[in-house]
Amino acid sequence: MNSIKHNDMTTGSPTKIIIRFAIPMMLSSIVQQLYSVADSVIVGQFVGKNALAAIGATQAVIFLMVCLIIGLTMGTCIIASQLFGAKEYDKVKNVAGAAIYISFGAWILIAVLGLSFAAPILRALGTPDEIFHDAWLYLIINMAFCLAPITYNMAANIMRSLGDSKSSLYALIVATIVNIVLDLIFVLVFGMGVAGTGIATVISQFVSTLLCLYFIKKKHEVLHIGRKHLKPHFEVIGRIIAVGIPMSLQNLFTSLGMIALQSIVNRFGTDAIAAYTAAGKIDQIALMPLSSLGMAVSTFTGQNYGSRNYSRIREGVKSSIKMAVLVGVVLVLLIFPFRGFWATLFVSAKETAVIAICKEYLGIVSIFYWLAGVMYVFLSMFRGMGRMVMSTISAGLEPLAKIIAASALAYIVGRGGIWFAWPIGWFCAVLIPLVLFITGRWSREKAQ
Repeated sequence: MNSIKHNDMTTGSPTKIIIRFAIPMMLSSIVQQLYSVADSVIVGQFVGKNALAAIGATQAVIFLMVCLIIGLTMGTCIIASQLFGAKEYDKVKNVAGAAIYISFGAWILIAVLGLSFAAPILRALGTPDEIFHDAWLYLIINMAFCLAPITYNMAANIMRSLGDSKSSLYALIVATIVNIVLDLIFVLVFGMGVAGTGIATVISQFVSTLLCLYFIKKKHEVLHIGRKHLKPHFEVIGRIIAVGIPMSLQNLFTSLGMIALQSIVNRFGTDAIAAYTAAGKIDQIALMPLSSLGMAVSTFTGQNYGSRNYSRIREGVKSSIKMAVLVGVVLVLLIFPFRGFWATLFVSAKETAVIAICKEYLGIVSIFYWLAGVMYVFLSMFRGMGRMVMSTISAGLEPLAKIIAASALAYIVGRGGIWFAWPIGWFCAVLIPLVLFITGRWSREKAQ
């Protein structure tokens, strides 16, 4: 089996393996950013502000849907990587079969809820009447056909569980191009507006799914399933859900934390909101290599946990922490001295007050990017081992600490104090995993 020979992460240099896996993941994150903004850019430029606002009005609901999808697909990835590392290849096939049931189950659940409650949810969110129909239509299209992103993420993550992060990147690049082309055709040629962008997104996601299935057929014999693997294996389905639901909760905690922090920033006026938005975009880009490193650690840990190679996990985590600190230092050198320049990429140079606040934010937060990298490594280590209670507690501490710190510092210090909440949140998320790692109690088996 070629996939076993080339993607086994239980042998070889941990540092080289993790880097080789993380780079395509980072590129995928960049392409994903382009993919996610294509609809908004094209609609905003060629349809109008109401259409753009309609898409924006659906983002909170769509993000919750994405939280569920990513959680379940990451659960599949973690269980598959553990079984692959344990050389239990027939059980990996069972996971692939179970992924089909979970995909269709999640699709039916989301589609039914979406078709039933899309309008009431948008009303509850206070969606203005002038954009309500377009927002409802865009949301209905995305939720009714969410099988597309579910199956793509399932296929992509199960390949990543085998150590293949390149194939999903290739599929995503093609899908992004298809999405942009179809957006332009449906909007400019057929005048379909918001509905056209929604349909283009769904079609391009199905294209990415088909490409992933093609790569699975060509490259990963271990994922070729027969009738016996399509029988419901409820134990496997249960294991995936047991890991996937906590992952979804962690994403939900992050989302709720972002909403709370936004409300704190909102108290300081439009300039602060604009600066926070721009700085947040810079954050997203800057943290991509560190979050990609974390995802690589998750798969590396999963495979080696499955093979019971705990010393190798420890070696890989220590190496990844060093890489996270190194990347963090490089990011500081790239961002801190030039934070005014980076701000002007998102804000007009005439908006001096906004740029000043953006520089204030980056001047504090960028210095601690390395700490965010260490957090990603530790959380991914726990996820790879399936220790979801520990990863959920640590991941939940981050937004909780941020909210408490931002609220207190905003009251005591003022606007400038809010930004210290970011390193405080990262530190709180790292604290428990760091103590467990140092004391050797990071694995259940090591603790026994």
